[in-house]
Amino acid sequence: MKDSKLVKYIAELGPRDRERLRQLVQSPFFNQHKPTIDLLELVLKSVAKGDAPLNREKVYQKIFPKSTFDEQKLHNVMSNLKKLFHRFLAIDYIEKQPLLEDLYTLEATFERNQFELMNNRAKLLEKHLADQKYEDYFFHHAHYRMDYNLGYYGGHYVDRTKTETFQAMLDHLDRSFLIEKLRNCCHLTANSMQVNTHYDFGLLTPLLEHIQSHYIDTPASDQDWSIRLYWTILQTMRDEGNPVHYLELKKMLNESFDHFSPEAKQDLYGFASNYCIRRSMMGDEDYKRELFDLYKRGLETKLLLSNGMITEYNYKNIATLGGNLREFDWTENFLQEYKMLLPVSKRDNVYNYNLAYLFYNKKQYKQVLSNLLHVQFTDVMYYLNSNFLMLRTYYALKDTEALMSLIETFRIFVMRNKKMSPSQRKEYTNFLRFAKKLVELKHHGMYTRSVLEEKLKALRAKIEATDSVINRSWLLEEVGG
Repeated sequence: MKDSKLVKYIAELGPRDRERLRQLVQSPFFNQHKPTIDLLELVLKSVAKGDAPLNREKVYQKIFPKSTFDEQKLHNVMSNLKKLFHRFLAIDYIEKQPLLEDLYTLEATFERNQFELMNNRAKLLEKHLADQKYEDYFFHHAHYRMDYNLGYYGGHYVDRTKTETFQAMLDHLDRSFLIEKLRNCCHLTANSMQVNTHYDFGLLTPLLEHIQSHYIDTPASDQDWSIRLYWTILQTMRDEGNPVHYLELKKMLNESFDHFSPEAKQDLYGFASNYCIRRSMMGDEDYKRELFDLYKRGLETKLLLSNGMITEYNYKNIATLGGNLREFDWTENFLQEYKMLLPVSKRDNVYNYNLAYLFYNKKQYKQVLSNLLHVQFTDVMYYLNSNFLMLRTYYALKDTEALMSLIETFRIFVMRNKKMSPSQRKEYTNFLRFAKKLVELKHHGMYTRSVLEEKLKALRAKIEATDSVINRSWLLEEVGG
């Protein structure tokens, strides 16, 4: 049974969920087949002890001690346990959703014509809906299903002339559909921009016109905030050059943040940040400051944290941008304050590298080299980033001997490293070739000013004409200096 996916899935459950699975399998309501109970016990015992993979024949003998081994018979027991495992997952999911159990109970009473009980459950569901903090897709969908059942019950058995429930049903159906349609279009539009994919968004164009006239150009209500959010996010990508949409997202972050569910808050923050990144990459320097302010907002609201931890990538991005914007005091405080929220296995490396980068921005070059001594090259990217930072530091110190030695060592590493892709290798070898030429011209060459300017101009033209060059901006900056 070493290749059994079922055993693997059960092993992935936490101790509490394994016990709850045991309770379900042992419940006569769900299962009255003793071999299935016995099989689960063997699996749970093996998982808890971390034993070697279960042997099929031995498992069969423990389940059916008086029978010779029958592969199909064991398969049937495992199939039954798999169905119960799937049922456990479904029940666990329903129990974790605040509205689903109430909604399914209501729909079951309608299906069974238990209308007195249905009305009783509807009142409870209405109370739970009223207690919901966010009017998102799940809120509107649950409201739609409740009004659907109450509306058709009333139309058949009470008074078909009353239309209020049906109208509420239609309104909530529209809102749930529009929110989910827009949200998916936002994420898939972002995906198509990143990896050059294409999607047919169907009804999106006429829907956007309808949304603008019915939801955007009218005063906002609590029920419309999710629609307004995803409409605005979509516009930042479809009409990227118009900053009014980003400003609206920024306004939502500052003034309407509490209207949104945790998922919507993540989308609001994430898409606003991505817009700033795209604009800054296009050369709009003002958006670097915007992005920096968003990073600070993300830290304040904990949107940048996951289970109380910060990823090394967010930590690096924030520290890099803070240093580039010369926000030295804030950045140093950030590095210290959030160091302990980094994953333990990478904490020291991430901290020392980013502190070295901050010292570089502060032109404290000896501290850069001192901190880089504490960075261990646990993966290729740490080697590449650290050596690039060291190269720039030697260049700033005009330590030509150390610099030329590093360039050669760096080149040999890139050529021999099998974990780098051919395109990465080409980008780095081109960079190192141009860096060596730059050093030879600026630090070694005995040229008149006019001759040096001509040679630097020619080097700049070569750098600009070469497609694959990592850290091109630094080379161009130094060539033009």
